[in-house]
Amino acid sequence: MRWIGGPEEIEKIREQVLKAGAAGKASAEAGVILAKGKAEGEINGGVEFTAATSEKYGIEFFEAVVNELSESEFVVFLDDFHYISEDAQIDIAKSIKAISERGVRVCIASVPHKSDDMVRANDELTGRIVSILFDYWTVPELKGIATSGFKALGVKIAPEIIEALATEALGSPQLMQSLCLNLCLEKNRRNEQVLETKTEVSDAELRAALERTTHQTDYSRTVEKLHTGAKERGTQRKEFELIDETKGDVYRAILLALIQNPPRLSFDYDEVMDRIREVCKEAPPVGSSVQLALKQMDGIAKDIKKDTPVLEWDDDKLEVTNPYFMFYLRSSQKVDQIYKGKSGMV
Repeated sequence: MRWIGGPEEIEKIREQVLKAGAAGKASAEAGVILAKGKAEGEINGGVEFTAATSEKYGIEFFEAVVNELSESEFVVFLDDFHYISEDAQIDIAKSIKAISERGVRVCIASVPHKSDDMVRANDELTGRIVSILFDYWTVPELKGIATSGFKALGVKIAPEIIEALATEALGSPQLMQSLCLNLCLEKNRRNEQVLETKTEVSDAELRAALERTTHQTDYSRTVEKLHTGAKERGTQRKEFELIDETKGDVYRAILLALIQNPPRLSFDYDEVMDRIREVCKEAPPVGSSVQLALKQMDGIAKDIKKDTPVLEWDDDKLEVTNPYFMFYLRSSQKVDQIYKGKSGMV
């Protein structure tokens, strides 16, 4: 309402005029309405005083929005609908249906795996909503960032290195830019080259560039809490022999499973279990244990940051909602460091 210049409340003021004559007698003329802010004044040799009372009334915002925006070129844009509590979503969905029926255009933004929240909040919106899906960038699109940037810098990077960077960027163009920048810093290519020269990148240098980028995306506390898992009383968790030559419980097995190739952000239950079997040398955790741990990890992620958890487990589907978190999990040494710290290894 502030943006469209509408009022947020209405104030009604009623004033009484008090007149004091030369003899000092005062009289009231009740019911005389004066302009707001009128000062004392001399009238016919007497002094006039005003006493004001005011009442404030709230604006009915629903009607105000309809009156201002109905059949206009403006669109009401509701961002991050998935962060709103479910109870509030239900009320908002009802209002959206009502104002859309009166000529107000509405656009709702949600993350892909929560795109049906609006219809779930009010099934009467089924068939009334047009979905426009925006996905993460593809590997070829991300490679275009590197190709254009390195060419402008006069640096030639092998296609397989660019492919590796685009794969690790997990669909994020901002992360791809950071990876390209840190590779240049690792190779000391800080200025435009006179001639386009081939820059050799070793595996060690590539890993160093990836790890350098994790310093800009620190999720160490989150990884520690997810690795520790939920507190349990009385029972000691079963440990498993893992392919990285460590031992760990179901939480460590899940984290190791997530960082296996190829990098992904979305996993159904069967895919999670397949990856867990791959990281366990012997018998893996049973399915019920994995499901319980994933539910606990969902709660831990929400406790750390309720509005923007790094992962969510819902209806047998695990979604890593933040590409930077998955990148940190894969490219930092944090998971390895946690194990060494707990085992006393140096």
